Amino acid sequence: MAVTTDPILLPADPNPNQQRYGLFNVANGPLDLPVHARNGGLQYTTNVCTLPGGYAVNCTPGGVPKTFTDGLSTITGNPFVVIAETLCGTIGYSEAEWKQFIFQKLQAGEQAIVEQIFSAGTFGVAPSLSNNTPNATSAGASTSVAGAIGNLESWLYARYGPTGIIHIPISDEARVFTSDFLVRDGGVWRTKMGTAVSFGNYANTGPAGGAPGAGHSFWYITGQMSIWRTPDSEVFISPWDRSITLTTNQLRMYAEREYVVAFDCQVAYTDITLVA
Repeated sequence: MAVTTDPILLPADPNPNQQRYGLFNVANGPLDLPVHARNGGLQYTTNVCTLPGGYAVNCTPGGVPKTFTDGLSTITGNPFVVIAETLCGTIGYSEAEWKQFIFQKLQAGEQAIVEQIFSAGTFGVAPSLSNNTPNATSAGASTSVAGAIGNLESWLYARYGPTGIIHIPISDEARVFTSDFLVRDGGVWRTKMGTAVSFGNYANTGPAGGAPGAGHSFWYITGQMSIWRTPDSEVFISPWDRSITLTTNQLRMYAEREYVVAFDCQVAYTDITLVA
């Protein structure tokens, strides 16, 4: 039918803005990021970056002495900023409503940007998947989903005890779900070995940042990881009255949140040939 009156403006967005599955589901956190870490990053110390050793019980006392070479590992996470912005006319909404709009935009989309930045290693972010220091190790080429999961898990668990995380671009998730390789554990998809699997907005670049070949993709595995971010109550939102360009009456408003992402020690990749 023809429209004969103006539409009714609802008081709020009726959609729930439910967060999709991704990196935030498999990592520890997001935890509150301390104030000083928002500029300098975070460090933590761990002793799980290598596996224990062994020896024959009847040889060591009179033969080869025990050797001790492993020490503690210090993990450093560099900070980065996620920004949400808007450009619009000033008429129609109050200062409080504009602040709510821009904060909702940040909340709705920040996981995708964190995944992209963390995977590509942009803005000096470390540790990362691509452009890490040192670059990720090859776990071998793969020609199937089963082969890729097997290569990544066998590489990680030959040198690391806790459960790790496999990172797969969203573009490849259908190939994984059409196979019987994952089980649901609460809110997390896992392999049958227990490795958490993240499907994210990953850059899908190789260890040095290069694009995959035609029909190929890069999947990664890391040790367990944590995410820290500035708490909701401390997210910076540009002052409303200072965000207005008086000559054009345009509002340029933004919100910023600092992040640190870090994982334990190990990272490897597989170059998988995708099969339709």
